Amino acid sequence: MEDKIKDLFATILKIKPSEIHDDATPGALLNWDSLQHLFLVSGFEEEFGIEIEPEEAVDMYKDFGTFKRTVLSKLQGGN
Repeated sequence: MEDKIKDLFATILKIKPSEIHDDATPGALLNWDSLQHLFLVSGFEEEFGIEIEPEEAVDMYKDFGTFKRTVLSKLQGGN
C-alpha cells in the first residue's frame, strides 16, 4: 500500500516516485505547494474513498511521511 500511496502522490505532483522519501518536505519536492497540496488531499480522498479533516490536511503538509501515515491510518479505519 505504501508504494501505491507514493505512486499516486508522484502522479499528482508530476514527479518521479524515486524523488519521494518520508522526510521530503513541500520545499524539497518540486510542485508541492499549498495549491497542489489541496489537489493531493482531494485526489487521495477520491482514490481511496477516505475523508480527511481540514486539521489533518494541514498536518499532512509537514512532510511525505506524515502525509503517508495519515492516509494509512484512514485506510485502517483510524480517525
